[in-house]
Amino acid sequence: MGASSWRKILGSPGFLGEIYEGIPPTVTQCDLFYVHIDERDDSVTLGFDTRSLPSNPHPEWLERPYNSLEFYLIFSDVTEFRATGWGRIEASEIDITAAPGQKIAVVLGSKESGISFRAASMSLASTRVYLAAGES
Repeated sequence: MGASSWRKILGSPGFLGEIYEGIPPTVTQCDLFYVHIDERDDSVTLGFDTRSLPSNPHPEWLERPYNSLEFYLIFSDVTEFRATGWGRIEASEIDITAAPGQKIAVVLGSKESGISFRAASMSLASTRVYLAAGES
């Protein structure tokens, strides 16, 4: 996904817009660490971690030190799911775009090796801050 598409989607109020004041971290500042495929609900959940901290954090987050934020995106009514491989390289290549028919097209990796699917909708499931080991 181009940086402008990523920021446009995640910078909106229903996603990370409020805590980042409309300017969320770039896709390269986020690490995909979690992929959950739920065939019962036809959904896919992606979990991301970033060291790019919110400019407008929730007040309760300020009660403890933190250097990382994680957030989860849920894609619902998933169709055309395809998995052709998975590894570090595929997890670092993320493309989420609008597709024909009011769908969202997701490609993690490439069509040759990775995960791809279409979804009817995408929502922010949760966010949390925490103190991660290592440099911030």
